[in-house]
Amino acid sequence: MPQFLKSERLKRSREFKAVFQQCRKLENSHLAFYVQFSGDAGLRKFGVSLSRALGKAYLRNRLKRRLREIYRVEKEHFRGGYQVILVPRRGSAGRSFDELRQSFLSLAVRAGLLPRMK
Repeated sequence: MPQFLKSERLKRSREFKAVFQQCRKLENSHLAFYVQFSGDAGLRKFGVSLSRALGKAYLRNRLKRRLREIYRVEKEHFRGGYQVILVPRRGSAGRSFDELRQSFLSLAVRAGLLPRMK
């Protein structure tokens, strides 16, 4: 069972800023997906950025847990050498887990982290 290790998390503000400055942005109705590729195939970092506009703290925390879980399960299919930040859109806190997962996977395919789905 895959784990989401602390070494795979984007934690510091400067790490987030570095990704936001040199990234490729993809978005759909539920998520914005910021990805920065690196030559180092061992680099795998993931972070979630939320604003208070998404709702109360318990809704934001539940949304973060769901997005981290989606990443944890799917990350073993990703190619290496990336840093990803997910920014949920308004209304995404009310979406089901499956809707968020499909949204995440479609953006990962468009970004080139996953092979094309059939």
